[in-house]
Amino acid sequence: MSNFKLKDPQTCRIFFSSPFGGMEDEREELTRKYFPQIQHFCSLHGVNFVAVDMRWGITSEASSNSQVINICLRELDRSDFFAGFFGQRYGWHGRDDDNLQDNFDNALRRYPWLENFRDKSVTELEFLHGHLNNPGALPAVICFRDKSYDDKEREKAQEKGDKKQIFKYSAESDKSTKLMEDLKLRCDQTKEKTYGVHLSYPDPLEGAKLMFDAIWKFLNNVLPELQTVTTETKRSKLLAQHDAFLASRHKMYGVGDKNIRSLLNLLNEECPSPLLVTGSSGIGKSTLLSVFISRVKSEYRSQFSVAYHCVGHAEESSGPDQILQRLTEELEFASDVMEGKEEKKSQKKTEVQDVRDIINQLAAAISKIQSKGKQCIVIIDGVEKASKAKRTEEVLFWLPHKLPEGTIVIVSANSSQPEILDELSKRSFNKMEIQEMSEEMRQEFAKKTLMERGKELSPSQMKKIVETAAAENPRYLKVLLNELIVFGYFRLLDQKIDSLVKCESIDELFEKVLERLEDDNKESGYEGNLVEQVTCVIFLSRQGMSEAEIVNMFNIPSHVWSPFFFSINMYLLNQGGLIKFGFQELKDAVERKYLSVETIRKKYTQLIADYFEEQMQRLPKLKSSWKNNDLARVSLELPFAYQSLNDLPNLANTLTHLSVLSCLIEKQCLTELYDLWESTGYGWRQITERYLTAVDVQVADVYIIQQEEGTIHQQTPGSLVMDNLLDIFNLLDYVHHFDGCEKVLLRLLHMEDQNVNEVNMKESLNRESAMYKLATTYHNNSKLQKSLDIHLQVLKDRERRVPDLKNACSEDLERLGNSYNGIGTNYLIIGDYMKAEEYLKKSLECSEKGQDKNNESICHMNLANIYTEMGEHHKAMKCLEKAIQLTKEVYYGHQPLYLGLLYNNMGLCHRRLNRVDDAEKYYQLSLDVKRNTVGDHHPLLCQTYTCLSVIETLRGDEEKALQYNQLAVDIYKRNDTPENDMVYVRCKENVILNLLNLDRKAEAGLLYIPFFELLEKEMKNGNSHLIDGTLPLIHMDILKYLIKNKQEEVARKVLKTLVKTKAVTPLDYVLLKEVNTKLNPGDKAQENDDYDGSMSVDEALKEWPSDSKLLEYKIRNLINSEDSQELIDFFNSVCPEIYNITSLVNFILGMFATTEKFSNKMFVEFNENALSHLPKTEVECIKNCLRNTAESYEREKILEKSLELYKQWIEIDIDNPYPYFKVSYCLALSTGDIDEAKKYCTEARERAEKSGPSQAQLLQKILQLWGFLEEAEESKKSD
Repeated sequence: MSNFKLKDPQTCRIFFSSPFGGMEDEREELTRKYFPQIQHFCSLHGVNFVAVDMRWGITSEASSNSQVINICLRELDRSDFFAGFFGQRYGWHGRDDDNLQDNFDNALRRYPWLENFRDKSVTELEFLHGHLNNPGALPAVICFRDKSYDDKEREKAQEKGDKKQIFKYSAESDKSTKLMEDLKLRCDQTKEKTYGVHLSYPDPLEGAKLMFDAIWKFLNNVLPELQTVTTETKRSKLLAQHDAFLASRHKMYGVGDKNIRSLLNLLNEECPSPLLVTGSSGIGKSTLLSVFISRVKSEYRSQFSVAYHCVGHAEESSGPDQILQRLTEELEFASDVMEGKEEKKSQKKTEVQDVRDIINQLAAAISKIQSKGKQCIVIIDGVEKASKAKRTEEVLFWLPHKLPEGTIVIVSANSSQPEILDELSKRSFNKMEIQEMSEEMRQEFAKKTLMERGKELSPSQMKKIVETAAAENPRYLKVLLNELIVFGYFRLLDQKIDSLVKCESIDELFEKVLERLEDDNKESGYEGNLVEQVTCVIFLSRQGMSEAEIVNMFNIPSHVWSPFFFSINMYLLNQGGLIKFGFQELKDAVERKYLSVETIRKKYTQLIADYFEEQMQRLPKLKSSWKNNDLARVSLELPFAYQSLNDLPNLANTLTHLSVLSCLIEKQCLTELYDLWESTGYGWRQITERYLTAVDVQVADVYIIQQEEGTIHQQTPGSLVMDNLLDIFNLLDYVHHFDGCEKVLLRLLHMEDQNVNEVNMKESLNRESAMYKLATTYHNNSKLQKSLDIHLQVLKDRERRVPDLKNACSEDLERLGNSYNGIGTNYLIIGDYMKAEEYLKKSLECSEKGQDKNNESICHMNLANIYTEMGEHHKAMKCLEKAIQLTKEVYYGHQPLYLGLLYNNMGLCHRRLNRVDDAEKYYQLSLDVKRNTVGDHHPLLCQTYTCLSVIETLRGDEEKALQYNQLAVDIYKRNDTPENDMVYVRCKENVILNLLNLDRKAEAGLLYIPFFELLEKEMKNGNSHLIDGTLPLIHMDILKYLIKNKQEEVARKVLKTLVKTKAVTPLDYVLLKEVNTKLNPGDKAQENDDYDGSMSVDEALKEWPSDSKLLEYKIRNLINSEDSQELIDFFNSVCPEIYNITSLVNFILGMFATTEKFSNKMFVEFNENALSHLPKTEVECIKNCLRNTAESYEREKILEKSLELYKQWIEIDIDNPYPYFKVSYCLALSTGDIDEAKKYCTEARERAEKSGPSQAQLLQKILQLWGFLEEAEESKKSD
């Protein structure tokens, strides 16, 4: 028996034989408890398990056609193991039963030995054919139930008057009892050639277990040879897992001959295009590929090497690098086989490589096979299931864009993944969409599936199933059939079918699966709803749950867990030891059935939290003692459980745990950390203090441990928590809380100084690194001088270490380049662009020599910032283009946060070149990258929102500009950003500017006062660059508002500070003089007061004669004084020696248009004076003055003067119809000369008509005037 082999290497068929009545409980126990375990064990070996139970495998039609014996024995011929079991009933027998004898007649042709056994029952015939006719030929186990059990069950039934039950547990007759005893004797005599003969097992549960134990022993005898092969190497082990998955799908769905032909046609194409196989969930994509792979292997092996990968259905199968690496190894193995090389049994674990390197290796492996005369087929099933390690990843970045010509590339993806489908479409993948199954296909598939499990349905039962609309989906049909196969009560089969086909969707059907699993576990003795518990924690967990975690969480006994797990395992995935749902529809069913009530959801989330809280408390206090997997599970589940529960205190405590912080940073979960802390409501100052307190506690704990271990003198406690401080710094730096970064780094440096002696301090790279970080933090926190001082200090040590760039190692070059870059960016902010460029170019040289593309990119960005500030925007854009190119090379397939900064700066260049639409495009790209990387509330978004606000201002939408700036300010507030942060300051300034532009001066004033007080405070602290960089226009407009609203004292305070900064304008000195005069008029002026820089407007104009704001101030005051002569005298005194006369005239005329006190007299006198000074060459300005003067006289009803001026206008503008019209109008009203008036009106009409549509309105007025003149002429004649 130990040499027995499966008849079909891919299938293990076990035949279960028993009478129909009285043995239901054994069959039910086998079906629900043990079959799933057997199926799981077989699947691990790539074998499909088929339980052949003819008690409901034969239809009523087959029975009526007398084919029962024939079918049963033929199924036995296909089987690999015989399991027979009896109660007290012997089964269907009798020479006088015509129907049974017809069955014998029909079976004799194939099985002539039956002629001698016509008096035996059908079940004994199975015993004879399966074992007794040739003992040992077919592995077998035989079990007879103890008579006492049947007697007890019969007595219970008699008490209840249940005739059916009495029948089940009673022997048919004395004869049947004798036949049974004879059968027992013959079986017992052959027990040495079986896996066991048990003559009196006590009850159904024990009987089922005896059969299972025998089957398990058989499987371990027959399958180890396969197991040895699959575990020989890691490659072959993984291949077996992928093969096992494909084998499970191979016979599942009806995928259609048309689809197979389409795939096979690819084999004949010279340059086949890549192909996407798509369709809805459960439609049969994996099955189609499984069938195709099988056909290629069997029929085209000599022409093609095929490498395939099923994402998420084997160990190490979901990561992009894992997918590509395994495909490469498969093709390299195929190449070695072609060369006759043997595969090595042990393989060293390779380090994770860059995806680009693996793609190159894959291409090389394909080329090598092609050089030997074969083509390659690369298949990836389920590309949408590939794990996404970082939020910055581009869609399918890892999927090769190009492989050697002739390679057939096939991928499958769910049709509900538009991003995947769009990306593959862009890459010119052809698309094959699998359609729903027709009724014919459904029937064929259902029949085939049932036949493989030794089952058959009647035509009416089959019709019910295949005519169900939802059965168009193969997954629905497969799940439904699975439920029928594990159903042990043949007489209730119609009811079961009716119940299942009522389900209108797969998720509804999965609810039935859950109900069935609940029923299966009711008799286990386990308290609680095991199905609900397990599925709910899997659903609510973030990564899935391991078996051990689930079992420990609910204290599930192994005898309860194992059968349940094996019964549901076909619907689950195991990835890296963590159990997840294998189907989204099952996940949806769990949510709808168990988790629709919030209290239930919270209950199970709390259980997850409690479990991992306990695990966290068990973590060792020293980082060196942490077990990575235990820590990772706590860190990646517990905080998120508390967040879901809104348990903010416990969430904060968990995040403050230094081991959790370390793990999340190591797992590159900074964005998640940020989001988790944001949900607590704590400010970043509080968070910083919590972490520093945690460090203090850790130091104390370490000290106690060292005392206990006697290691107190080996290392200072502080030295053992430095990594924790660096973790805290990395988080705070990520969220831009630079005040916190300072505190952490100063604490770190203090500990570092305690840990190294003075001799080693200068050589300590750790200390040097911390100092560099501190310098960078000071820069980010707008403490530029401190930053520069420390950078220069660090630079000395780094330059001393690298006397010659040519012979420097890459690490030293990187450190030196970073220092040059840090110093250069400081000079950039200070505004010393020459020094900034000098140091940045030194940094660039280090980066190029050290081949540090990342820092090289940063250098190009900072150089671009210099050129942008210098107005050399095209030069800046070239630097940015280079930086973007380098960044994409470094972060292949990803869009890192840094790329968002580059896009933002590129947008700034376009904006300054007045390419508003291009600028907006880059700003939106920047925003997309930043949001994808750090979420919606990170301070880094603020810069882009500010830039977008400028775009809206340029477009005239000041309200939208204000919204963008306010959004930025709110983000800064939310993140507890220091008030003196330079970009934060600019955002608040922008809000004030938007409000001024919207003429909401009162709101602007309220925001301005605390804003200016901050600037003043920072200036006193040595950070004058903040106020120096503000917009003078804002100060000026606010000051005017303050003065106008009698807030001179506030205005003077602002002005006294402003005149000491680079943000001062000449007008500020004048305004200071004005408020001083108002606050201290005449004799009240304090003569001994220190000079504050104030001056009169005339003094200021002597100092800055060309300043437009001073000129505006002077002229507006003159206009408001309504003293024409003073205005004219001023005009005459400065023209043309200081100002261009025409420009000044136009400037003053513009002031008249906006003045609050308009004097028509003053306006006329100024225009007349201007006309006397304007050169004749300044025609446009003269026309403007003539018109102003003429219309002003007209308003005063002095028509004679108006008439004279309009005529002068005609002399220099003979083609303009307007002055002719006005002359005609004045003549008619002043002199009454109708003829002369009509003459000018005619001239006006002719010129207006020549001008076309542009003078349409004027022409209408001319025609009205003409009508008036005609009436006047008629009236004159009648008089």
